[in-house]
Amino acid sequence: MTQEKVIDDKPTTQTDTTPQQEKPAPKKSTSPIFEWLDDVNKQVRGETSLWVAVITQAMMDALSNAKTSEARYHKHEAINWLTGNSRNFNTVCHFANLDPDYVRRKAKRAIVSPQNWRAEPGTGKRFYERQAYRKRQKALKSQQEESGPAALPSVINGPWHPAKTSLLVTR
Repeated sequence: MTQEKVIDDKPTTQTDTTPQQEKPAPKKSTSPIFEWLDDVNKQVRGETSLWVAVITQAMMDALSNAKTSEARYHKHEAINWLTGNSRNFNTVCHFANLDPDYVRRKAKRAIVSPQNWRAEPGTGKRFYERQAYRKRQKALKSQQEESGPAALPSVINGPWHPAKTSLLVTR
């Protein structure tokens, strides 16, 4: 881009060499297990998101460390579903706009070498957020108990209250 500038009453021509702004890189998920969902060309919307959620739930079940017999059963079923060649799996992948072979390959890789996709109990961002919320609620409750029981208002203000209905025109 060429611009004309006036310096000391003499016009000069300068070339603007500022680089064009590039689009920011897409945000990657924190877990490599679900990296196949980060592809910018795989925008998940509407019904497709339901089928992606089915596959994601199967991945979560397959990678579960739960000890109950029911959870172990679901883990076994999820592993068989993700690694097998069932028509059901192929249909779900088709509805999710994902290649079944690609999903199967990623699932096998995640099952063989599992990585943490979830924070350990008692850690993580949400745990500390909930802990702070409970502290605030406890402090608020103790503050209300110290000030005595709160008196309920005799009239609840709302659109039906006489002070507000005076604005309405009656015939």
